[in-house]
Amino acid sequence: MIIDRFERMVERAIEGSVAGLFRLRVQPAEIARRLERALLDGRQTSVGTTLAPNAYEVRLHPDDAAAFADWRDALGREMEAWLAEVAFARGVSTVGPMRVTIVEDRAVPRRAVRATGHFEAAPAAGRSASRPGLRLVPGDDGLPGAALRGDRITIGRAADNAVVIPRPDVSRHHARLERSGRDWRAIDLDSRNGTWVNGRRVREARLALGDEIAFGAAVYTLRQDD
Repeated sequence: MIIDRFERMVERAIEGSVAGLFRLRVQPAEIARRLERALLDGRQTSVGTTLAPNAYEVRLHPDDAAAFADWRDALGREMEAWLAEVAFARGVSTVGPMRVTIVEDRAVPRRAVRATGHFEAAPAAGRSASRPGLRLVPGDDGLPGAALRGDRITIGRAADNAVVIPRPDVSRHHARLERSGRDWRAIDLDSRNGTWVNGRRVREARLALGDEIAFGAAVYTLRQDD
């Protein structure tokens, strides 16, 4: 579930600290529900395209917000990535990258969450809003990243691939990422060590923001391309 993935993102943001999770007065799932509701409530239709807000405020009582103080920046980034995933899953567009700010507000009761969304940074003249672009973000500094452009991206060890991964566990022509309508799919090209999506070996699989994709042991995460 999308909310389950958000909770895993929060765990990463606080560096897997179990003690940190126990200190949270407000549960991550409640923040996720409020943010998703703000996204859905803020949707607007413009020239046949459904737009969602791209700037959000999460308002917490100062006592509750204090528990997030050490991880506020990291948590904000994870919230932004997660909201981009929600927008992608719901088939809505945004007018700019997602931005989430945690705000202390004494008017908010303790252990409560208030989330609002609004539109920010309209697109430049002559350009229409579009669905978030996607990028393969490597899990290892030694791996190349790549933005998903066009309709097809080949991945492998050979130099004629769009994304060249010079590792022995990656086949010469390992996999292909291919646009399918509004979505992207990962297609394994009979690789020796397999193509994996969220820990499951696949021949072909639809991709979503936040998915972990591995080509052999080369691990990537699908993120919004700012």
